Amino acid sequence: MIDYGRFMIEFRANAYVWTQVRDELRQRILGGTYRPGQVVPSETTLVQEFGVARNTIRKAIAALREEGLIMTVPHLGSFVSERPAPGPSDPEG
Repeated sequence: MIDYGRFMIEFRANAYVWTQVRDELRQRILGGTYRPGQVVPSETTLVQEFGVARNTIRKAIAALREEGLIMTVPHLGSFVSERPAPGPSDPEG
């Protein structure tokens, strides 16, 4: 288990770390922790929070971008989409 003060995550051995990071970020978006239009924490912040490599964070962000949950603006960062697309567990999706 990794403890970063206010956030703790226990990585599962049977899943890729980037998918677990993606799932946690997706949960934060769909759960309202990160609201539409809000900036997603920077790669550097997420690397420190999750204790993983930058490439792991990049893969997770790229997957969320493909899902339509976030959009990335060069030199500004990644933002939660104004109207998040239904997620895999969403009955409308």
